[in-house]
Amino acid sequence: MALLPSLRSVITHQLHHRPPPPPPLLSIASFLFHKPKLRRTTCKNLSFSFSSSSKPITLNPLATPKDNTLVFKKDERLVADNGESEEKAGTFSTIAAIVTSIGGPPGAVGIVRLSGPMAVDIVGRVFKPVKKKKKKSSGSGSWRPTSHVVEYGVVLDRHGNVVDEVLAVPMLAPRSYTREDVVELQCHGSEVCLRRVLRACLEAGATFAQPGEFTLRAFLNGRLDLSQAENVEKLISAKSVAAADAALAGIQGGFSSLVTSVRAKCIELLTEIEARLDFDDEMPPLNLNLVMDKIHAMSQDVENALETANYDKLLQSGLQIAIVGRPNVGKSSLLNAWSKRVE
Repeated sequence: MALLPSLRSVITHQLHHRPPPPPPLLSIASFLFHKPKLRRTTCKNLSFSFSSSSKPITLNPLATPKDNTLVFKKDERLVADNGESEEKAGTFSTIAAIVTSIGGPPGAVGIVRLSGPMAVDIVGRVFKPVKKKKKKSSGSGSWRPTSHVVEYGVVLDRHGNVVDEVLAVPMLAPRSYTREDVVELQCHGSEVCLRRVLRACLEAGATFAQPGEFTLRAFLNGRLDLSQAENVEKLISAKSVAAADAALAGIQGGFSSLVTSVRAKCIELLTEIEARLDFDDEMPPLNLNLVMDKIHAMSQDVENALETANYDKLLQSGLQIAIVGRPNVGKSSLLNAWSKRVE
């Protein structure tokens, strides 16, 4: 106990005579964030402190211009604050593919989809709308569609020959599946017609889409989260009504809403715990029973989600059942009753 006054004086002396940091740090920070002078700001996510004097200086990357944004508050991934894709000009090419099933019996209608920053321009090179009204005299013959308005016309190849009669459905960003400019060409269902229209789009500058790339772009642009993107594939490959209903519920955000709710509750508890570490004297008494009830409720939600995951796998894979018995005891009648088949 006799050493406490001397230790206190040593610590106080060190704090008051702490040497300042080297000046290059301030110049580097000023260079990185393009500010001639460092201002004192408040930052909840990222902060850097340099003690050149008795007052700390805090840099806030989120307060810099939009071109220097380091952290997105929203789940935006490749979408900027102004709603436009940051990579729209270069990284993402315009993709095209046949999105209806081929290889089986031909259907009446087939669809060729394009998505990307040049989708409207590429379709404008191959699509010629058929209008009854006289065209207005304009210097450019580019196609200027109205979003979500269907237009009837024909598709031309690079030699100017008519390939097919189509309906063009433009869905301009961000009101589309991928949050990019999307144009769907509804053709006749013949595989020959579909491939000719697709070839015309590829020759006009589009890139052939990889399997699942439309959904991948929807995920990267924040249109879908990972759970919803996985359920898209489950819905397409569903072999029963129950499996389709479960996948559709996942696409509509059933599992995502559960995760969001549990995450919000965890953040609320962590916030209260961290606040009590510093300001326990200024806060009301902690209700331990209420905290335990919240934790138990979150644990129960997670356990229920794990149980439904096994049920979802069962819906996707199905069950193999063998009906075994002596002849003429009703095995076929039982199978017909299960399959709701009448003979």
